[in-house]
Amino acid sequence: VNKTRIAPLSKSQYLRGLQCHKSLWLLKKKKIKPRPPDEFLQAIFDEGTRVGEEAQKLFPGGKLIEFEGSSFEEKINKTKEYLASGESTIYEATFKFDDILVMVDILNKGKNGWDFYEVKSATDVYKDQLLNVKDVYVKDVAIQYYVLKGSGLDIASAFLVHIDNKYVRKGPLEVDKFFSIVDLTEEVVDNQIEVN
Repeated sequence: VNKTRIAPLSKSQYLRGLQCHKSLWLLKKKKIKPRPPDEFLQAIFDEGTRVGEEAQKLFPGGKLIEFEGSSFEEKINKTKEYLASGESTIYEATFKFDDILVMVDILNKGKNGWDFYEVKSATDVYKDQLLNVKDVYVKDVAIQYYVLKGSGLDIASAFLVHIDNKYVRKGPLEVDKFFSIVDLTEEVVDNQIEVN
């Protein structure tokens, strides 16, 4: 039997599949390549990168897994190396479990285990006045939780970090006021049945 190996599923591909099964099927089975980002979309990606770099300042002194210049396997191994050496904060920590690949924006050792933070450049993350976070963000954090738990990490909390639209800058950027941090642990744990 000639069995073709399919590449691991990335977090963004997982979220794409939740929105449109056919799109994911075409991407994975028919190897239809997504169009490269146009200038506008690239600017959004670049802004997201800058926001992520600012969010890292909430947890200074961490180790960065560089995106450029290494394979995902090398990123995973570097993450394992940092964990084994006792690093308490890792930016872009990379894990693969159940053939799903995730890169965690911020992984930080807390008092009760590991906390992880998904950073978004969005200001509008709520779907209603009751401050319920939009499903797409919950699912984003939920798939990371699934992979991290499956990789053997003791996860204490899962957070969404986003830009606080009430922040008014007066002088140097105050990252602790610029960002709002939402604890999604309960929603993410409840969502694990759907992820599995």
